[in-house]
Amino acid sequence: MCLVSDPDSTPGAAKDALRARIRAARRERTPEERDRAAGAIAQHGSHLLRSLADGPAGDMPLLVAAHLSQPTEPGTDQLIGLAHADHHAMWVPRVEGEDLAWVAYRLGTPLHHGPFGIREPEGPAVRPADLVGMDVMFVPGLAVDEMGRRLGQGGGYFDRMLATFPRHVDGGPLIVVVLFDDEVLSEVPVEDHDCCVDVALTPSGLLDLG
Repeated sequence: MCLVSDPDSTPGAAKDALRARIRAARRERTPEERDRAAGAIAQHGSHLLRSLADGPAGDMPLLVAAHLSQPTEPGTDQLIGLAHADHHAMWVPRVEGEDLAWVAYRLGTPLHHGPFGIREPEGPAVRPADLVGMDVMFVPGLAVDEMGRRLGQGGGYFDRMLATFPRHVDGGPLIVVVLFDDEVLSEVPVEDHDCCVDVALTPSGLLDLG
């Protein structure tokens, strides 16, 4: 199924309509489809991390941030598990007020369900400004287009967080949005506050959006 936006709508209305269609399509995916997608995403994402960690001195642990996926989202648990196995330092978010805070995450870190029903880590947290030297950030989304413009869930949490970092070309982290294959579109509606991403990670592989 190809999901497209309505060019005649205002950006806000077009985003809402596109979100509704993508959420409905995600609900229709079977558990088997989601499991296969999560496994493929984990393999491609792990390959990306290993390629970035393969520096002149050999394998170098990275600083990596990733979201804990919701049931209908492209799964990230296997990806996080592989990153742990390769000794990368992992950070995952939780909602605090209007912003995201970040907690150092290890397998077994206690979790609870936050204000939106999303799994969130317990423990001491830092603000995005404290994530100095972050190498890669895996972020959620509902869609992205060929220019890297990301459609989020509508709360603005990740856009506010991404706005605190320089773009990757200017020394910031590589921003990777995790999606299903058919959620990479030719165009998505955008507003001034929307931030772009660098790469799309889907079950089919990695797509450079730079």
